[in-house]
Amino acid sequence: MQIRCQRCGWSSNLSREFIQNAVQQADEQKLKHYPVECAKCRHDIKVSVQQLRRFVPRPAPET
Repeated sequence: MQIRCQRCGWSSNLSREFIQNAVQQADEQKLKHYPVECAKCRHDIKVSVQQLRRFVPRPAPET
């Protein structure tokens, strides 16, 4: 998943592991937006938890 900082315009990718952890933490704390820190300017980027859930990897089907 790619995000862009509103402050400096820097874009970065979020890994699948990061997204899984972010969704777990957001569910535990009942958050609607998860703060992600910009790697360049250290400004917090608010990412919707609903949008993060779309990128959570699905478990492999059992055969």
